[in-house]
Amino acid sequence: MLPKCSDLVGIIATYGLISGSFAEEKVKQGWWSREPLKEIKIPIGEKDNPIDRFIVSKLKEQGLLISEKADRRVLIRRLYFDLWGMPPTPKEANSFIKDPDSGAYKKLVDRLLLSPRYGERWARHWLDVVHYGETHGYDKDKPRLNAWPYRDYVIRAFNDDKPYSRFIKEQIAGDLLWPDTVDGIVATGFIAAGPWDFIGHAEVPETKIDGKVARHLDRDDMVTTTMNTFTSLTVQCAQCHDHKRDPVTMKHYYSLQSVFAALDRADRPYDVKSDIASKRQNFREKKKEIERSVAENKKKIDASRSPEIVSLQNQIESIENKLKASKGDQKDRSARYGYHSQVASIQGTTKWVQIDLGSQRKISNVVLAGADEYGFSDFGFPHRFRLEISNDSEFKDSKIITDNTGSDFPRPGSKPVLLSGDGSKARYVRLTATKLWNRRMKGQPETNDWIFAMGEMAVISDKELLGAKEVTALDSIEANIRWGKSNLIDGIYGTHSLESLIASEKSKSNGYHSAFAKEINTRKWVQIELPEIHSIDKIVIYPARPTDFNKDTPGFGFPERFKILLSDREDMTDADTIINKTDSDYANPGVDPVAFDIDSERGRYLRLETTKLNHPKGSGGPMLALSEIRIFSGSKEISRNARVTSLDTINSGLWHKRNLVDGYTSRRRIVDDVTEGLLRLAKLKPDESEKNLKELRIRYKDLQKSSIDSKLIEEKERLTESLSSINLELNGLPKSKMVYAGTVHSGSGSFKGRGHAGGKPRDIFVLHRGEVTDPREPVSPGTVPGIVPEISHQFNLPEDHKEGDRRVALAEWISHKENTLTWRSIVNRVWHYHFGQGIVDTPNDFGRIGSKPTHPELLDWLAIGFRDNGGSIKDLHRLILNSATYKQVSDHHQENALTDISNKYLWRQNRRRLDAESLRDTVLFVSGKMNFEMGGPSFKDFVIEKPQHSPHYQYHKYDPNDPLTHRRSIYRFIVRSQPQPFMDTFDCADPSQLVDKRGETTTALQALALLNNHFMVKMSQRFAENISESTDPVRIAFEAAISRIPSEDELVLLRSYSEQHGLAATCRIIFNLNEFSFID
Repeated sequence: MLPKCSDLVGIIATYGLISGSFAEEKVKQGWWSREPLKEIKIPIGEKDNPIDRFIVSKLKEQGLLISEKADRRVLIRRLYFDLWGMPPTPKEANSFIKDPDSGAYKKLVDRLLLSPRYGERWARHWLDVVHYGETHGYDKDKPRLNAWPYRDYVIRAFNDDKPYSRFIKEQIAGDLLWPDTVDGIVATGFIAAGPWDFIGHAEVPETKIDGKVARHLDRDDMVTTTMNTFTSLTVQCAQCHDHKRDPVTMKHYYSLQSVFAALDRADRPYDVKSDIASKRQNFREKKKEIERSVAENKKKIDASRSPEIVSLQNQIESIENKLKASKGDQKDRSARYGYHSQVASIQGTTKWVQIDLGSQRKISNVVLAGADEYGFSDFGFPHRFRLEISNDSEFKDSKIITDNTGSDFPRPGSKPVLLSGDGSKARYVRLTATKLWNRRMKGQPETNDWIFAMGEMAVISDKELLGAKEVTALDSIEANIRWGKSNLIDGIYGTHSLESLIASEKSKSNGYHSAFAKEINTRKWVQIELPEIHSIDKIVIYPARPTDFNKDTPGFGFPERFKILLSDREDMTDADTIINKTDSDYANPGVDPVAFDIDSERGRYLRLETTKLNHPKGSGGPMLALSEIRIFSGSKEISRNARVTSLDTINSGLWHKRNLVDGYTSRRRIVDDVTEGLLRLAKLKPDESEKNLKELRIRYKDLQKSSIDSKLIEEKERLTESLSSINLELNGLPKSKMVYAGTVHSGSGSFKGRGHAGGKPRDIFVLHRGEVTDPREPVSPGTVPGIVPEISHQFNLPEDHKEGDRRVALAEWISHKENTLTWRSIVNRVWHYHFGQGIVDTPNDFGRIGSKPTHPELLDWLAIGFRDNGGSIKDLHRLILNSATYKQVSDHHQENALTDISNKYLWRQNRRRLDAESLRDTVLFVSGKMNFEMGGPSFKDFVIEKPQHSPHYQYHKYDPNDPLTHRRSIYRFIVRSQPQPFMDTFDCADPSQLVDKRGETTTALQALALLNNHFMVKMSQRFAENISESTDPVRIAFEAAISRIPSEDELVLLRSYSEQHGLAATCRIIFNLNEFSFID
């Protein structure tokens, strides 16, 4: 039987597809959390504490009765665990119980709040919320050795009772608002507290799709953490579509992403002393000023250079490039590293890789170039190997042309190795490694990882550098763009392309540039007319990298979607599509040429046609730009200086359509005789080159003096001296400390950050369905409307504003007095940790998907009081802890439970189990092993293995008796991918998740862990040793652990057990008592 329509709507609404209640709520004026905070009248009642009046008033409404006050033994234990995360000593408990002062409880609250133990306890709550961890997470869960200063900042902030408004601002924009303070810098560790995709950032450039995804998710985490933590607003739900329940659109969400668009997670320096920080900042500003003057001076000198000076300069740069190559220079290095085998556990394992030349060719020479990784310019180059040739792909019949298997081959460094062939003809060339290289970071000890890697393998036949059709291998790791078999024949020698290493003459053009379009999905084309019909075998496209743009932009204007057409006719009638890259976005190649091998197609007119353009940031709009297209028939280039036509072109300055076939990239002349260049590179003698370089520099300097205005030369020397002086001043300052934080990163390789662009934020667009490949309308920095009344949600920033202005604006908006969410959110969190549940039971979600407040008037009264009285967390504690509501017993009451089984109206206190950190700290404390050292690097309760690649965190190998691990749990090194088993058993927070409230499970595994875990066994032994000399050790152990005197029956049982099984075993039993693990 089909359901009625009304029933069907109800079912669908239940599953959130459509919602009748939501439709009704959308037309309402607001939602409770978005209503302005207004003065709340305190209910009339007998209680002195206003909290109790609100609670009692609600209890009366529900027909419930408040419970009686707990005794002093229960209260002191409750207070100690709530504020310190540890129990009182028996002496402290007995003293409080017997204290005749009626104000003893209030004084105890004040004393506990003044202790540094308080900050250690409450910082842990905050670190849960912001998902703080000390490893990156994701696949390569590498350690963050400088994350801990942020943790220490949070501890310090709670101990100092930092005003909450300042606490907010420091964590979002402290580096801008208080740049000369330690807290101002290290607080921004908040932005970087969450997980970070090492592979997606460090190994994949943000021009690639995977790189874009990684950076998008990184900003998403920054936005989510900020808004969930401070405002309890789930804006992240609007990443792929408008929020289904709250008035947050995709545009609002991406406006928030725009706030963090210039930031990355990385180590950033800070100074402990403010005067040093000020000096360093002043020196840096002076240095920038001098560098600007240096650039102006250089422009004037360059403009007056004679042709002879230019020629000498080109010669000098050519030799410098070669020397840099020989030393593994990393600047502008390729993202492609080479071939990398699977890891072997034995050095003598045999590995091989081979190339297919496509047909039999004469083998004159083979060139091998090492890969550059982990500080080694010959990374993975085998110690012993042989080179074989064959016409059989399986090498059943082969010939060895080079045999270096008898002894270790000298380490080549970054210099290509030139091996001689014997002139035999063969189709396949195989390199076999017989003694592998040990994979490790430079300067680190050897590991058990043995590999075979190679940056490039090239074959020369007479004077021709042969192209290879395919690479096969015994095995390969195929790790994204960085490592792959195809990288062995991509023309990248170590860190740079061959042509960039052997070219010398500077380019005088940028290439071809179309007219600007209004939209990226616009058709553009550029066409090359060959002298006659040719057989086309290969096309090489060189991305533009203009020298006159306002910033360095490799891959400038390279089309995102395109196709290449070939025809006999100029109007492209009956054209064949020989390359089609229109189905998905083509990854921007950056500095690397893009080569397409063609199966001998014939034609005269070759057209590159776009369907989706590139829009470089700062340019006039979407357009097509390329520096060069080369067309080959066999090994012969046939397109040089051919006729070029196009749909449109700017033909301005360094851009012209004829430049597309002029033999130059945007930076250098393309060397025709690459074979000769490669041979010269392989035969390079650094000593001889350095001697030539020295002589050329002397000639260059003399010529400059005679032909360039002496005042310009004098100014250059003066500026050089000033720059050297300022660098000496900077180097003379004490070394900065480091914190892992949100920062404008200045890097190289794949992880460049935005430092190279002067900190200019990335362009942010609304991503259709959250897809990085489908950006739509651009957004400007802003937030969500309707939360701070009468203030625009779009930040009013000047056109030339800096990155930090966006974060300052967000920090001011969140901490604004009229923000309807911020003040409610924080008082609810504090309430949650004191009662085990918040007034709103979803602390991270104050929207329609979250819970409604059980006591809305109380929540608003607390929020207003907190806001208007300086934002003191400690004063909020005092108010709550001194209430009769907090002091209630946790005993069950049958009649109350019938009405309110979950105790949401607080007719009693909630009994709670100790969290993992409190349990561990209590075990250490009562065992007499607690080390109260504060701050500094975290202790590691694990042994780390294979740190170079994907670290393995081995908890079972650490020694529980190691005193370095006996510090409070707040100082534990927190790993994301492999949680500490003992802590995880007791529901420790997952550092990859924003944990607003911890789960609380009860399992048999917990009892087993308390009995048998190595830590518990060892601490039980230390506990027993510590009390063994006492007259009544069993009684003392019980009092220390449980905070009360045992009954006679309990003593008899425990003493009997101790006599049979020993005192250490008895201590384990006491640790396993329910009373030990729970707070009444």
